[in-house]
Amino acid sequence: MLSYAEFCDKFNIRLDAQQAQAVQCTDRAVLLLAVPGSGKTTTLITRAAYLVYCMGIAPENILTMTYTIAASAEMRTRFSAMFGEEYAARLEFRTINGVCDSIINRYARQTRAQRFDLVSDNGAMLAEVFRTVRGEYPEGGDIKELQKAITYIKNMRLPRGEIDELDAGGIAVAPVYDAYRETLRQRGLMDYDDQLVFARQILLKYPDILGALREQYKYICVDEAQDTSKIQHEIIRLLTGESGSIFMVGDEDQSIYGFRAAYPDALMSFEGDYGGARVLLLESNYRSTPEITEPADRFIARNSARHEKHIRAVRGHGAPIRTVALSERAAQYSYICAMTENDPQRETAVLYRNNDSAVALIDWLDRRGVPFRCRREENSFFLNRTVSGVRDIMTLALEPGNAEAFMRVYSKFSLPVRRETAELAVSLYGAGKAGSLIAALESASKEQPDWLRERIAELHDNFIALRTDTAREALDRIRYKMGYGGYVLKDSGDKERMYLLSILAAREKNTESFLQRLRELESISSENRSADSKLILSTIHSSKGLEYDRVIIIDALDGILPSVPCSGRLDDEQRKTLEEERRLFYVAATRAKNELILMTYPRQGTSTFIEQFFEKPKRSLGGLTRPNVTQKTLWAVKDYFPGTQVEHSVFGQGTITEVKGELATVIFRSGETKKLMLPICIGNGLLKLVKK
Repeated sequence: MLSYAEFCDKFNIRLDAQQAQAVQCTDRAVLLLAVPGSGKTTTLITRAAYLVYCMGIAPENILTMTYTIAASAEMRTRFSAMFGEEYAARLEFRTINGVCDSIINRYARQTRAQRFDLVSDNGAMLAEVFRTVRGEYPEGGDIKELQKAITYIKNMRLPRGEIDELDAGGIAVAPVYDAYRETLRQRGLMDYDDQLVFARQILLKYPDILGALREQYKYICVDEAQDTSKIQHEIIRLLTGESGSIFMVGDEDQSIYGFRAAYPDALMSFEGDYGGARVLLLESNYRSTPEITEPADRFIARNSARHEKHIRAVRGHGAPIRTVALSERAAQYSYICAMTENDPQRETAVLYRNNDSAVALIDWLDRRGVPFRCRREENSFFLNRTVSGVRDIMTLALEPGNAEAFMRVYSKFSLPVRRETAELAVSLYGAGKAGSLIAALESASKEQPDWLRERIAELHDNFIALRTDTAREALDRIRYKMGYGGYVLKDSGDKERMYLLSILAAREKNTESFLQRLRELESISSENRSADSKLILSTIHSSKGLEYDRVIIIDALDGILPSVPCSGRLDDEQRKTLEEERRLFYVAATRAKNELILMTYPRQGTSTFIEQFFEKPKRSLGGLTRPNVTQKTLWAVKDYFPGTQVEHSVFGQGTITEVKGELATVIFRSGETKKLMLPICIGNGLLKLVKK
């Protein structure tokens, strides 16, 4: 076995003081809290190698669990590149679902039970169940909302009372959930969330299986622990047992997947869950400049459900954060187009909370011929009920006999039209007794009150007018004259989508061209075009774990980001949501390496998060406030002057060429030139003098 020094020398390992401490702490349960850009993956991989080479642990006894299959593959590849293929092939890098699948297989072999088949896409089954339970076809994003709700139920292990109260986009979840579970059971199927449920049940019911797994996996590592769900944390605790051989890496400040049942509470309770546990920190950020990390550090400190830690830039100073104040949101699209055209080779990511924000920008970029690429994800804008409703109404105006569109929208005009009446209208039209379905609805409503028949007649006239309206006029007619605005008001989020539709409609001449453009944008949004483009469009969620030279954050408006109020009396759920929204903004800001640009629209609303991001901390009576920068460290700075030979834990040996105040310019043997903040680098053990 190798000593730590021999290990580092053999594999050319260069870690900072906090990373080295985490790698070597193997005698107890460890929670490693890693700020953005702190090299947590390198630390995790190096620790696995340390267990093998320095402690003599068999690779087969080390289990590393990741959040995604891609992360597992990347980790194995990186381990192989750093430490060789021999042990990389023997180590277990798996998702938690992959581990649960192996538990179910072990149970099936041992008991000779027939394991359920896995349904990889439950969308079609849910749509079938939806029709059976509710007697209607699902609209727009209904299935996606139900899928998220079912995942949340199973991963959070919700009690029955909470399931009964759950709502997904205006749909009562419980009846659909119950019918869905029964359908799975009858067909001998399970979904991905059931893998977790069944694996947990097996571990609790069969101690011999649990014991065998504990014997096999003597050391367990968990990556992205802040994104792990409640039931997943329970499975991890069962596998770990009393051994305490758990190494959990995460950061509750970067937990942004609450809608997927992420459970950052487990990081806050780690020391109570694992006896004798130790919490370690990785606080050195190797990605961004102090101009970005310092306000980000102050901003995230506003959250209460977090461990005390600080993000500190290792790099020297760079460009100040820019705020761009525009008269309206629509102006940002031409601004971004012009910025990209002026510097097409600069890597720039435009980040936003919701996919909706990208649609109008994509429209501008496409019309101007500016190349861009989107992170691959389904654009929920086109699946939204309100957007789908507008498209169906316009389609029905152009195709008066479109029965599918008619049956989806007849109830959305603030009129008490019963389903039986709508179905009668379809029959009358099919029998040739009316020239359009709306005209047939007039005929089917002869027994209705006069006021209702008059309203339906007005609706008929408006449908005819839609054919000759400009696109903007048509949208206004639908919203204000046809009663659709009342439907929109049921969901505040839909007002935002109507606003975005109005931006798109302003650039189209009529209803037909507007519908065609929506189809084109839906197709463009789903394509992976211009793969080499330097302009990237991405939700903040999809940007997690990535970094970009320049980042532009758009639509950080109250009501969008954050989606809940920032002040006033907030209930517990609102406060919890607000803290996750703050984490989302923090993640977005810390993707930037060199430049961060924040768009504001003073005339259209308040941007509380942007205001808070720039707020300076209150001055401490104690004077110096930078953590880890002691008086001793400040005295040591004087020993670092031009011509001094130094060694950096990451960049190796180099020579100081210039010192301005606390900022030193260093040329390293690799040829790289870096600007380093001396007090921070010295105080955190990153930089030391070379002994002559």
